[in-house]
Amino acid sequence: MKFNKLKSIFLSSALAISIFFTGCSNGDQNTITNQTQIKDSTSSNSQVSVESNSSYQDSSSSKEVPKGSVKATVERVVDGDTMKLKLDKTKEVVTLRLLLVDTPESVKKGVDPQPYSIEASNFAKNTLKAGDTVYIEYDEGDKTDKYDRHLGYLWYYSKDNSNWQMFNETLISEGYARVGYIYSQKRHLDEFYKAQDYAKSNKLNIWSVDGYVTDRGYDVDAYNSNKNTSSNSSSSSSNIVYANGGSSSSNKYHSTKDAHNMKGAVKMTEKEAKSKGYVPCGICY
Repeated sequence: MKFNKLKSIFLSSALAISIFFTGCSNGDQNTITNQTQIKDSTSSNSQVSVESNSSYQDSSSSKEVPKGSVKATVERVVDGDTMKLKLDKTKEVVTLRLLLVDTPESVKKGVDPQPYSIEASNFAKNTLKAGDTVYIEYDEGDKTDKYDRHLGYLWYYSKDNSNWQMFNETLISEGYARVGYIYSQKRHLDEFYKAQDYAKSNKLNIWSVDGYVTDRGYDVDAYNSNKNTSSNSSSSSSNIVYANGGSSSSNKYHSTKDAHNMKGAVKMTEKEAKSKGYVPCGICY
């Protein structure tokens, strides 16, 4: 009787220990599974973030010339958003004004070229060579304006990407033009705004100077003002000057260490001199 009781207690204890370890094993397995799911989720979110950052560039690298586009040959580039083309079928030479883009003015009579206008023009000339085959995509509505210029989107073959690209969009994405329109055709407007956001966020060319690009065009005064401020700040930060040291009570700084027979000159940057209360010598500057 006593033996049977001990046997019963032993079996119950063994069963309890077995259940305990089984539970621990399942718990550990659940913990590993949850950690794996979290890790996979984190990796997935990280991948989504990378894809999101490069989404514009990815989308701009897979283009095809639209059906119905008119084949032509480049004669010459006039400026960033205007070029002469020879139509393949009629051999007529036409002027093409790119739709939905506005580059700084470079060839307006009696007006100095606007900042980045020459760069935009040179970019177009380097991209579109005389004799290159291109295609004009026309939008709905009028194909020409009051100056008899053709209005459209210009497709060219990019050797860098080994595929066809739309030059209007390329200009905007490289920061050589802003989105602008005075005509009713707006087929690719959304795409161009994405290209503009990319150039703007990366401060490319026209977007590198705050206030230069406006809703109506380009503010040359704002460009000059910001450029001068930046230049003066940079110059003040790096220019070396010499201030009176020792027992001198002069608060002047000078362009050379021996200016006006100065003794014990202290070398510093112009910015440091100004921060210490020194002012420029009226003779040296």
